Amino acid sequence: MLQRSLVEAVADMLVFGGKVFLQSDIEAVAVRMKDEFMGHGKGKLAVVEHSGKWLKENPFGVASDWEKHVLERGDPMYRLLLFKLGS
Repeated sequence: MLQRSLVEAVADMLVFGGKVFLQSDIEAVAVRMKDEFMGHGKGKLAVVEHSGKWLKENPFGVASDWEKHVLERGDPMYRLLLFKLGS
């Protein structure tokens, strides 16, 4: 699972407008990752707006082997894209 120190480091080091892509085939894990980033991101991160609770597609267009496996068996992937606020 995510460590608070990692989330804080990502929030600090990510360039303005930089993105963090989170995904899991387990909804509770995806929710926890989102909560960790929103709770420990020091107010520097926001969710990229989209319709629905989760992104339907991988925003980068390249699926991991695990993502392909999950989708091939007909199960959902829970995806979220965050970006760093600021200018």
